[in-house]
Amino acid sequence: MTITLPGSVGAVVALILMLTALAAWRRVEPDDLTGWRAERLAAYHAWQAGSPAREVWDHPDAPVLVTIPAGSYLQGSPATETERFPDEPPQTPASIQHPIAVGKYPVTRGEYASFIRDSGYRPRTVCRGYAGETELLPRWHFSWRRPGFAQTNNDPAVCASWYDAKAYVDWLSRRTGKRYRLLTETEWEYAARAGTRTARWWGDDPARGCDAANVADLSAKDRFTDWEVANCRDGALFTSPVGSYRANGFGLYDMLGNVWQWVEDCAPDGRPAAACSQRTMRGGSWHSNPRYARSAVRRVDAAESGYAAYGIRVARDP
Repeated sequence: MTITLPGSVGAVVALILMLTALAAWRRVEPDDLTGWRAERLAAYHAWQAGSPAREVWDHPDAPVLVTIPAGSYLQGSPATETERFPDEPPQTPASIQHPIAVGKYPVTRGEYASFIRDSGYRPRTVCRGYAGETELLPRWHFSWRRPGFAQTNNDPAVCASWYDAKAYVDWLSRRTGKRYRLLTETEWEYAARAGTRTARWWGDDPARGCDAANVADLSAKDRFTDWEVANCRDGALFTSPVGSYRANGFGLYDMLGNVWQWVEDCAPDGRPAAACSQRTMRGGSWHSNPRYARSAVRRVDAAESGYAAYGIRVARDP
């Protein structure tokens, strides 16, 4: 029996090579965490010896947490906020009834890699990675391992979907015996504001925040010439190691900038949470026009979507 293949032999060979490369690229690759683990254990033991006030660290593989107090605030942006989008909801009083332990930093690449290795979890996230001077597009080869730019294990994990974030906090709960979770929107904004009422915790002017947040600024415009940016330089083109900039008044780093952070909430469209396919994130990122890096801003995307600027921040009840 003779089988006739469509197209030329060269096209068939090219297809086979492409599929082989795709299979190899998609394989779960081992991550060399030897150095990261050694540094992590040393830091954990040093932390145990000092036990900083208000900090919680349950396990060397877990993120460091900061306990923030209960309190009340005005959630959302006032009508007078200059950069406010027309569809932003009006301000409403909100309360946090109990103290919360919140990730001091976004979850790092090393922490996320440790989760992947220990749990065997295989993300099926559709990731939009960096593909050119201004493009961030979905490609089959983009993932948290390959977002399109180099990262260290101390950079924030990216290309995480809401489902990945939920899998991560579930694993943390099993790993530590504590109940880890994502923040709610109300909790997140309270933590981000840290008692302030300005557009950003450092004030209203984005140009005053280049020592406080990694957002699109003049450092990025050197490469991304058509971007709208803050008129200052934070020194980072893509993600930066967590904690590289100033902490807010609660001692939390990167609450604005570096990576968007998934929260628990369904997108505010009235659907029941069980049927929710759109989820919310907060905080802006390295890729964000500074207008988006404000305490009141929310971003909505499909729960299965990843992005080279989507990350995770965790919480647990003390």
